Amino acid sequence: MNIFIMLVLLLANVIAITLIYQFIKKLPKMNKIIFIVASFAIIYALVSIVYWISGIGIEKNINEAAKDFIIFAFVPVNVIIFIPFIANKYNKLMLKKIQKEDFIKTIIVISILILITLTIECFYFKRMKKNIKQLDETLTKQTQQNENKQSELSTNEIENNMTNGIVENEKINDVSNNTIENKMTNNIANSIESNIIENEISNTVI
Repeated sequence: MNIFIMLVLLLANVIAITLIYQFIKKLPKMNKIIFIVASFAIIYALVSIVYWISGIGIEKNINEAAKDFIIFAFVPVNVIIFIPFIANKYNKLMLKKIQKEDFIKTIIVISILILITLTIECFYFKRMKKNIKQLDETLTKQTQQNENKQSELSTNEIENNMTNGIVENEKINDVSNNTIENKMTNNIANSIESNIIENEISNTVI
């Protein structure tokens, strides 16, 4: 995760803690710490379980790819959505403003809402993982295509170099053969010319 995402997640956690604190700030310090830590721990466990369930049938590498981001993103979100209501009732219970039964009723209602939300999130997590899988397959195909193109270009370059080398060798051989033939032709012509001159001289003397 890059630093921007980490800062956003940190901000979300700070907001979640601040909201909870506003409802329980009148409680003793130890009670506040226990409530906040317990709230985050329970939500973290629930989101982790849902993420694990959503990964059934998904490859391990895909399942692990977005694990940290999804869990650490949805924990503070779920805390912000549900825990303040519980914190409010818990604060009233500790201050003896409501009865224990009222607090339990609130817990049951919130638990049902959390269960519905986590079910929706489970399907959302699964869809995200499928999208990651498709993206990974697409990138893999593009990489293979690029490698194949590079391999073809290298092969064609080698073939072209070999072809050019053969053509150059043929040209050099042709030039060499032509040079030799020209020299032989000139030598023969010179010999014939010398013989003709000698014969003329002989005839003149006779």
